[in-house]
Amino acid sequence: TISAAARRGDGGWLSLSGRKILVSDAGAARRLIVAVRLDGAPALVLLTPEDLPAGALRRETVIDETRRSFSLTLDGVTVAEDRLLDPDRAGATLEHLHLAANLLAAADMVGGTQACIDYTLDYLRTRTQFGKVIGSYQALKHPMVDAYTRYEQARSHLYSAAHCFNEQGTGEIAVRMAKAAADGAYSFAADRSIQFHGGFGFTWDCDAQLYRRRAIWHAAQFGDAAFHRKKLARLLF
Repeated sequence: TISAAARRGDGGWLSLSGRKILVSDAGAARRLIVAVRLDGAPALVLLTPEDLPAGALRRETVIDETRRSFSLTLDGVTVAEDRLLDPDRAGATLEHLHLAANLLAAADMVGGTQACIDYTLDYLRTRTQFGKVIGSYQALKHPMVDAYTRYEQARSHLYSAAHCFNEQGTGEIAVRMAKAAADGAYSFAADRSIQFHGGFGFTWDCDAQLYRRRAIWHAAQFGDAAFHRKKLARLLF
């Protein structure tokens, strides 16, 4: 849902209002394309940092501290109407960008899942307890097999989505399946990694928390697994 708005003024100017949150890397961007509602329809407006008043861009504190996230306040921003991109293509462009962003996020999540599993297995193969390597205990073996199975499923969905991304209908279904599968796989693998590292896993010194934070961040971007499954229910049934 687009909550920001644009209003046409006298002399060919556009007045913007509203607020955007979780805008990645906005502090380093030389161009910003913001989605607004204009005359009841979605529209895209091109902005530069020079168009923004002081304080319009603020750094956010987010779960994944490796990300640079910003909130953008559009109140008081006025630009020439020629900054308005083709209104007839705005809706289709936003849908395409949404799917492309989810495909890229799924790829990042699948890669993160594999790295998280490798990181955890390395620990399970070297840490000893009660005179045995802890990776030899079934209570740890079986969840790691589950994590790897979920990873393989998510990777297959990702490859399928990348292959048929441009196919109308099929591409959207595949992308939403890929994001939902990657969300579940990444979260599960990172959760198990934290637990299997014991007390150390709950500290800043253990990299397991980095994977979990990245999984939460991706779930907050462009829809989590529940969001995409809801969309899939309408597409498939």
